[in-house]
Amino acid sequence: MRLAVVLTICCAACAVAIAGHSARVIAARMAPQQTSTEIDVTLSNPSKVLRLAIPPFAASGTDAELDAAGRTVSETLWTDINFEEEFDLVSRDAASKMPPVDSIDAIPYDRWVELGADFVVALHAKRDGAALTIDLQFVGVRTSSAKKIGYAQTYASCTVAAARACAHVIADDLHKTIRRLDGVAQTRLAFVSDRDALRPGAPARPTKEIYISDYDGENQRRITANQVLNLAPSWAPDGNTLAYVSYIAQSPDIFVRNLLEARPPSRPAAGTMQMENMMPAFSPDGTKIAFSSTRSGNWDIWVVNVDGTDRHNLTNNANSSVVNNCPTWSPTGAQIAFTSTRAGSNQIYVMNADGTGVERLTSDPGVDRPTWSPAPFNDIAYTSGIPGGHDINLVDVATRQVRVLTSGLGNNSSPTFAPNGRHVAFYTSRWGKEQIAIIDRKGNIQLRVTTLGANTFPSWSRTPRS
Repeated sequence: MRLAVVLTICCAACAVAIAGHSARVIAARMAPQQTSTEIDVTLSNPSKVLRLAIPPFAASGTDAELDAAGRTVSETLWTDINFEEEFDLVSRDAASKMPPVDSIDAIPYDRWVELGADFVVALHAKRDGAALTIDLQFVGVRTSSAKKIGYAQTYASCTVAAARACAHVIADDLHKTIRRLDGVAQTRLAFVSDRDALRPGAPARPTKEIYISDYDGENQRRITANQVLNLAPSWAPDGNTLAYVSYIAQSPDIFVRNLLEARPPSRPAAGTMQMENMMPAFSPDGTKIAFSSTRSGNWDIWVVNVDGTDRHNLTNNANSSVVNNCPTWSPTGAQIAFTSTRAGSNQIYVMNADGTGVERLTSDPGVDRPTWSPAPFNDIAYTSGIPGGHDINLVDVATRQVRVLTSGLGNNSSPTFAPNGRHVAFYTSRWGKEQIAIIDRKGNIQLRVTTLGANTFPSWSRTPRS
């Protein structure tokens, strides 16, 4: 694959309306760029770990807004690239001591080599009113490739106000083009927070609202404001629609809302005061919602079309002491995993999407809230009881082998996978109040997402690449 290209990406119209910061690629134009075979081979080899340096942004000194936007792009890009660990990055501290790069000839190649860099990621920003253009170049720094551009892109018509969104586009593009990875920089998290109950004049009753944020916790924004309990958000595959549970009608019911539209949310489970509907989960194609319900008189797993049609019971539980709860779909939509107390303790079971072929998957204490990983992985993350708290475990669906992910520090619960399956968001009490955190598959905490109030029930969007 020849990676020496100039790719122009127009993202002026790409801000998602409700957040004003998420971006998507609208159009692309490609043209050849001179490069060396050596750099081509290096960039096109996914098994080679490249050490990248992102120098300080070269400020113009005459345009404070442009300089701030450029720094935002540089800092956000560093965070996004560091998160996926596909590249080895020169540390921020070491890079900050280097001079800004305002031209290829001005790069101090020998000094970057001393820091172990293979490439310098040179960024140049310019603006036309509110429009922002970012020029990016991968410049080789070692003897045989010094001053040679191995990869270049121009990101045109971003906006000064949405500089972080432009950086997220760049990061996902670099991961996809060079490392063959669908990055998550443009995805979002939804979660539940009680922070609004802390406001002066807040009602003297339990209040939890639904919030959304960028994957890294930036741009946190409240989605509900009804001053009751709102729980268990679940993203649809379109990345713009949320299902969640609300007690606004006193008895919990499932609400579905498109965040780009002003219409009131729909209620496909059609709850009444005589039933409870909980824990919604969208099917991979976005056409159905699985949920738990007492509609039959006992707790069962139900499925309904998003438009409210074809509502049917999958577990048909006749025992009032048995609870079937927390459904999660397999990546293909052919199966559903769920929790059930049918064997005496809460365990994970897997069934076909029509309710047939039920099999028990776990034998752990205190099992709760499973979530099925995306392909190419085939495991389920879930909450497991430990003395004094809970851990996040992974169980391989094929082999039934279980691995502990969080290792007993704090109370850990409610896992949700990144859309590429490489990270898990969950809530933890390791810092005191429950906060949303992100852990990788090696068990390393990568990010703390929230700090204000108590925050639970994270859901990671599956926003597709444009």
